[in-house]
Amino acid sequence: MPLSVILLLVVGTVLHVPDDAPSERRWSVLPPPVSAPKPGLAAIDTAQSVVRWRGTKFGGRGAHAGTLRVRQGELQYDRGKAEIERGFIELDMRSLAVTDMPLAETDARRKLAAHLLAADFFDVARFPSARFEIDRVRHHGGNLARLDGRLIMRGVTRPFGFEATIWSFEPTRLHATARATLDRQQWAIAYRGSRLTNDLVDDTIHLEFDIVARVVAGGAR
Repeated sequence: MPLSVILLLVVGTVLHVPDDAPSERRWSVLPPPVSAPKPGLAAIDTAQSVVRWRGTKFGGRGAHAGTLRVRQGELQYDRGKAEIERGFIELDMRSLAVTDMPLAETDARRKLAAHLLAADFFDVARFPSARFEIDRVRHHGGNLARLDGRLIMRGVTRPFGFEATIWSFEPTRLHATARATLDRQQWAIAYRGSRLTNDLVDDTIHLEFDIVARVVAGGAR
């Protein structure tokens, strides 16, 4: 038999792979691994954060305004996407201050603040704090997001939500602002006043949040 024929038979025998060959010889393409979320935690800077309030009377023909301090809070976020996921903000209702009156009107400012702190309004002796728990965040793209959750105030828990603008999301600092309105009657703040005493109060309270948070080392709890 010619040498060339012998060589072809040998090569064919070596390269032949039977149909029942072990499966590890067959190539397969695996899907790429799914990247795990990177949880982060930012604690609200209570010295740099503030909530401004505005209440009207006589259908908006009169108004008062002031501030509330943030007692504590935290925001959980995805570090990979730089997006807030959930969190809470707790307000110190005892810190309520009136800012729309001139400083010279000391007595009028004091009387209005005392009335708002009393049982007619926020009843801070019984309910010294209010808390917004963020359960869901929907990011619209850019720096806009919708925050929805529950507002616990004056012993009443009701759904609450608003649009927020995230101005900066830096490696160690987050800054966000938002505007919201609420119907105080939904939280049992039922005082209406009287036209005779010139203090007939509207139901809507306007809020402006200016929140600064600092990233906590170690990620989310």
